[in-house]
Amino acid sequence: MNIVIGAGISGLSAGQVLEGEFVILEKAATPGGLAGQYRAGGFIFDHGGHYFHFQGKPGIREHVERFQRFREFRRDSKVFLRGRFIPYSLQYHLAHLPASLRGPILAEMIAASGAGGDNLEEFLLASFGKRFYRLFFFPFLQKFYGRPLGQLLPGMDKGSIPVPRLEEVLAGSRQRRRFAEGYNPVFYYPALSLQGFIESYSLPVLDRIRFHEKVIGIEPQKQRVFTNSGAYRYENLVSTMPLKELLGIISPPPPFPRQQLLHLSTLVVNAVLARRRRRFHWLYLPEKSFPFYRVGYYPAAGAVTVYLEKTVAGSAALDASQLFREVAYTLRRTGMIARPSEILFHDLKRIPVSYVVFDRNWPRLVPKVLALLRRQRIHSIGRYGSWDYSSMADDILMARETAGRINRT
Repeated sequence: MNIVIGAGISGLSAGQVLEGEFVILEKAATPGGLAGQYRAGGFIFDHGGHYFHFQGKPGIREHVERFQRFREFRRDSKVFLRGRFIPYSLQYHLAHLPASLRGPILAEMIAASGAGGDNLEEFLLASFGKRFYRLFFFPFLQKFYGRPLGQLLPGMDKGSIPVPRLEEVLAGSRQRRRFAEGYNPVFYYPALSLQGFIESYSLPVLDRIRFHEKVIGIEPQKQRVFTNSGAYRYENLVSTMPLKELLGIISPPPPFPRQQLLHLSTLVVNAVLARRRRRFHWLYLPEKSFPFYRVGYYPAAGAVTVYLEKTVAGSAALDASQLFREVAYTLRRTGMIARPSEILFHDLKRIPVSYVVFDRNWPRLVPKVLALLRRQRIHSIGRYGSWDYSSMADDILMARETAGRINRT
């Protein structure tokens, strides 16, 4: 028998392809994981702003649309800087900056060598120049990562930081225009509801899911999995839990310092507003005065629901009153509300593992860990299982390919 850990988007996708006898062990009461929705205060929320991107993967779009039609959105994201709403990516919209900033930034960007760099800070300075780096990247990424950028590797963002193309930079410095760049100039969202999609997506394997089954131990040598309610033997194990967590429940422990695998934890504040005052999809907030690094509107129809995201310590206590003041301040400063009374409801959701930190330990550890696990017939997949930066379309593709290889063995 094969076993899948987790009934999120990756686990469900693997289950759809696996042949023969298998079960999916899910610790929650419903499928979906972070790709699903939850209810609070009579409202339905996502777990922050993460959407589908099918660039270069038309087969994955065709696959998911068998379960529900998806709406296409032309991304309208902005950077809120010095009281101005500037279209993202900022480097292609320099005409929105004051002339006193625009000229020096443009001169440095023209002179930038773009000659790589051994770390993220060096890469950004070489590609964008010091002034642009200090204006946007340093404050935003410092707020996001909470650590020196010189400790991080360049190029691991998979295209979320578009390297400037000089002709587009020059065009965007001469006149205000709209130019979409990056890995998600177009994004997709289920036409009816995200939860409806997840429920439909889980139907082919619903009878194989065992809910309320939290995996607490794995013995690769005996090919056994232990849960809060029993034990299972497996031939192949597909895990979608965070790699760092997986290593912590394997016995005997693999010879890797799992504590050197670093990640971020995110606090998502979901809120319902009385009305929609802005039309963008999401807004980047680099300035230090904002406690959140991003705020956005959910694309679903119905109530006006928004999210605010900030990086937090994984186990830090939360001050609900202070958080509400921060939410009200951010929404009012960005014009999303006129007064705090327009916040009809808000809810807090902590995501313990949200983003992987790509430091120098990553290439030294992660490929070796995943290779060792595969030799033990443990396939650690998905964004958190592979400990990488990936979209939901990437995760679906990875899951389906992994299940196909298992079928052929």
